[in-house]
Amino acid sequence: MLTATSNLALLRTYYEGESKDLFRVAMNATSLTEANLAFDVLRGSVPEKPCVVACNLREVLREIPGSPFPMRCDEQTLASTAGLERRMAAMGRTLPDGIEIVVTTAGNLVLDLIVKYRGEKYFWTPANAEEDFISDEALDLVVTSDHLLEAVIEIVSAMGVVFNPKFYLSMSDWHMEHVSDVFAGLGDLF
Repeated sequence: MLTATSNLALLRTYYEGESKDLFRVAMNATSLTEANLAFDVLRGSVPEKPCVVACNLREVLREIPGSPFPMRCDEQTLASTAGLERRMAAMGRTLPDGIEIVVTTAGNLVLDLIVKYRGEKYFWTPANAEEDFISDEALDLVVTSDHLLEAVIEIVSAMGVVFNPKFYLSMSDWHMEHVSDVFAGLGDLF
């Protein structure tokens, strides 16, 4: 996971303006066809390395389950393993850059991950969970923070959730892996 979190700086330079919207689709759309089209447009104006970082981040986000989901431990074990502080019906911790992660649970059921920053709170799982992996606001914080993605991965791992994302070395690798799914999805778009 170190590779996924340490290379985010390569992506930040290009995560603005029109490219930001395309990166959001490429990294966050549950549709492989939409993601593929966004990556193809990005490759015309963005070097391959940031696109590969985005591709790998997409795989990490895809592996984090959408809420609600069961975890393989109880609340007390999660709190002690992940270094979370218990607060009423939730537990959380504040990261060095001021972002706070809050996990709401009921027994071994994770109701949601909530990200708080500068007085705002964003739910990890978006209202349109069938279209996107995480909310756009949470995605923006993942890209701009040096700590958020690593902390979420640590928390999900402490939950006992199987977390094994694929990683790619080039965009060609990603395209080859998903070519049949992309072509199958093209008919759904048109």
